Amino acid sequence: MNKEQSSGLPLAGVFFAVFAWGIGPMFFLAVHVSAYSTIFFRAIMWPPILLIVIRLRHIQVTRQTMKESLKPGIVFGISTVLGFIAWKETSIANATIIGNLSAALILFVAPRMLNEHVSRQQVFFSVLSFVGVVAVVFGAGGAGGATFSGDVFALLNAVFWAVYFVASKRARTAGISTWAYLFGISVSQLIVIVPLCLILSPDIGNASMRDLGLVLTMVLIPGTMGHGLIVWAHRFVNASVTSLIGLLGPVISMASAWLVYNQDVAPLQMIGAAVVLLSLAGVVRYGVKMSVISDVLVTADPLLNSNP
Repeated sequence: MNKEQSSGLPLAGVFFAVFAWGIGPMFFLAVHVSAYSTIFFRAIMWPPILLIVIRLRHIQVTRQTMKESLKPGIVFGISTVLGFIAWKETSIANATIIGNLSAALILFVAPRMLNEHVSRQQVFFSVLSFVGVVAVVFGAGGAGGATFSGDVFALLNAVFWAVYFVASKRARTAGISTWAYLFGISVSQLIVIVPLCLILSPDIGNASMRDLGLVLTMVLIPGTMGHGLIVWAHRFVNASVTSLIGLLGPVISMASAWLVYNQDVAPLQMIGAAVVLLSLAGVVRYGVKMSVISDVLVTADPLLNSNP
């Protein structure tokens, strides 16, 4: 066992990354411009930052890498828009819990599509997680600003995220570098996000330096730094352990929204959230190949808290 493993630093890195993802919505809600403007600036800031990372790491980005990341990047862009709108339209509790259904979809649907084994326990916990989401949605009763339309956006985000995962897993079978692939994704997403936000945003030109600073902070800390720590720690920490720690993300988001923005959480909603998180823990624990769990971590969006 090397020094890094014995010191517990990788495990601390995982906890920091999950905490950073958990407080991500707080930065988003603090921005005064519309969701579309926030998405626009977030999208255009990400590629230059990733370009700096790959240059510092001396990673080569080939034409093939860009080609392989094109379709997944477009799906990623759609997921991004849906996820950020969900944060604005419903409560943080609902957006993060429902968004986390992507884990059940990924670990249940994706293995079937990729000809990998699905256990009975996995099916049971996946179905149970959906039951918990029903309790979250209908138990909210408007608590914390929850809305049915916002919940629908969160659910669609989970679906598109699962599609993105499958596309990413297939694209990365050629052994593309994680950072090179993410750079390709960050560029490809612009095809969807830039024209959509330019058309629908009412206030792109009204973003203040404070707004831009908050978006940049969100990209750097919950985003690039959080993802970098996960990628580094993944060499030392078991993938199932990292996935289970990742389920703390929605809990941190809910607590932060309650403390900072006074977003209440109804009792039935709390029960439903507990059912979802425990069910997803079961999905991760039983009947899933380590290779699948590993890919969930590698392709995890570093900027969408609902998909750690």
